[in-house]
Amino acid sequence: MIQTILKLRTSHILSVQHIIPLISSKTITYKKSIRQRFNDGINMKQQTVEINSTERIRRSIFYKDADLWSFYKEFCPKVKNLGDALIEGMVPSKDGPCIGTVESSNGIDTLKWMSYSQVIEQTRSIGSYLWKQTKLTPLQSKVAIISSNSKEYFFVEQACYMYGFIVVSLYTTFNTTTIMNILQRTQAEVLVVDNLQRIESIQNELLNNDQIKEIIVLDDMKSNENNNKIRSLSTILKSIKTTDICERPTIQPDDIATFILTSGTTGDPKVAMLTHDNILATARGHLIRLEKANIEHSVTKRHCSFLPMAHIYERFVILQCLLHGAQIVFCPTPEKLPSYLLIVKPTQACLVPRVLNRVYDATMTEVKKSKLKQFLVKQALREQPSFLSDIVFRKVRKLFGNELKAMMTGSAPITPDVLHFFRIAFKIPVMEGYGQTESSGAGTTTHPIDVSYGTIGSPIPTVEIKLIDVPGTDYRSEQNQGEVCIRGPTVFKGYYNDDEKTREVLDKDGWLRTGDVGEWTNTGALRIIDRAKNIFKLSQGKYIAPERLEDIYIRSEWVAQIFVDGNSNESTVVAIVIPDEAYVRKHFKPTMTETSFDDLCKDEQLKKMIFSDLNQLADKYNLKKYETMSDIYLHPELFSQTNGLLTVTLKTRRAIVRKNFESIIKSLYDNNKSAATKIKQK
Repeated sequence: MIQTILKLRTSHILSVQHIIPLISSKTITYKKSIRQRFNDGINMKQQTVEINSTERIRRSIFYKDADLWSFYKEFCPKVKNLGDALIEGMVPSKDGPCIGTVESSNGIDTLKWMSYSQVIEQTRSIGSYLWKQTKLTPLQSKVAIISSNSKEYFFVEQACYMYGFIVVSLYTTFNTTTIMNILQRTQAEVLVVDNLQRIESIQNELLNNDQIKEIIVLDDMKSNENNNKIRSLSTILKSIKTTDICERPTIQPDDIATFILTSGTTGDPKVAMLTHDNILATARGHLIRLEKANIEHSVTKRHCSFLPMAHIYERFVILQCLLHGAQIVFCPTPEKLPSYLLIVKPTQACLVPRVLNRVYDATMTEVKKSKLKQFLVKQALREQPSFLSDIVFRKVRKLFGNELKAMMTGSAPITPDVLHFFRIAFKIPVMEGYGQTESSGAGTTTHPIDVSYGTIGSPIPTVEIKLIDVPGTDYRSEQNQGEVCIRGPTVFKGYYNDDEKTREVLDKDGWLRTGDVGEWTNTGALRIIDRAKNIFKLSQGKYIAPERLEDIYIRSEWVAQIFVDGNSNESTVVAIVIPDEAYVRKHFKPTMTETSFDDLCKDEQLKKMIFSDLNQLADKYNLKKYETMSDIYLHPELFSQTNGLLTVTLKTRRAIVRKNFESIIKSLYDNNKSAATKIKQK
């Protein structure tokens, strides 16, 4: 679908030849334009300052003397908990549109809006019902939600925040075993689902579970006469009278607001406890930074929510919108995103790299079909002349609704070529962020005027960061390298009912150990260079950062996924490679006419071609000999959540992948040794 929308018609491109001579050459570059419009006063050569030379603690240079634990509360001072956000937003919006719904009539899509006061009324009705009729206890009871993004999901979540019930958000990709496990671990009393099909295989088990008081279905459904434990949200709302609405209980900033499940890269998802103030401190920190650059109001005007609402990233983005009285529309499925963006016309895009990669790859694939397109896109990306991008990339801008004022990307690294493409195509700030669930999504962001590549910026105003030595490696804090540790009001309270795991990541001084290895650049910006738990040592004593190598090797067009591995008994690394099937079938001609992808992956000639391409990348990026793979294995099946090799956030579950391919990895090394022996014998 994205590729269809992205097609660049030749007539539009060709028209550029006639337009160029008519436009004044007095245009300014992207870098100059961004720095003129969004200069927050940061010295790009000194973005952070060391406030403690013993521990080497760094902060954003703007907030080196601030009281980290209180100054941010001056921003939206009336907001004490997450339940206050809607009420706060009603003022700047003048009780304007809050939540929109896409409705179709006679083939025409339009947005139907609910005002802030209407949304508040809905949420208070739901909160009152849960308190008085379901008999939940504020500050204790948990409400589990498993649903795609929707206004109904939002209403229930906000109702819980308003009335002090703890939200337990589950990913829709969780299997039934995981769902039951989390419900039991968190002792959730209410389960909210978008439809009964989602829990069809465990419905009877849930109905017979005394812990679950009620199952609320967000989609319209017929009343269940056989079991009054199941109720639809629409039925509940119809039953609530004005006199049933209760005054809100007292909720303190440090009360637990939500349990958020970690991605589970190292095992079962852990249950992180986040307070109201944790998430507010993150949202305020980001808004303070945007405000300093004079872009926060234009950016947070209209948001199209499509990243999972169970994820902390989408949570604090929605909160930022509410605090500014913005408009929000929920996109229920990724498949509908292209059409929703055209209708909603968001002013901000909060994305993950894989979405941007798809748009970039589809665009470049189309461009490669024409030498003229290749030339024009190449010149536009070089800004020769700078106005050319306005014409060449107008269809890409239209794909996102044509009204974007800023773009934020996070959760994974983004390659320089993709980042450069979107900066030039949109001529807006494209910022990178870094954080994790345990820090409520807070960590660092690049400044709007930062047009460099490869860093994740400086600490947001509400955190401070230090790097600590990584035992058994060459990463040392005195060399400005080490494990990234975060401290501030955004840091979580620990893992629910798991003191041992909590102590592993949270020390007595409030420092959160992220597990990521960072490096301070000479500009004071942070760069993530490794994952502490994934580092391994080779037999000659060299340390390998597999994810850094994977970020390089994945740039091969032949490769869809790659897993680099090694151990202390070997002197080289090897890899499991999942080829890009579409690219392989287009560019590789097997000897047999009808070949399954499984058979293609067994083809030695294909392996040689991919291996050669990966070696060229190793040369291009100046990798050391021990970082260059000695052998690869082509695997036909993508790592996925279904086969248990990816987390819900699409990160590789390295321990499980290693175990799955243990015999294959061993055979790759055995092949190397066998080949080496034969060479010696000759």
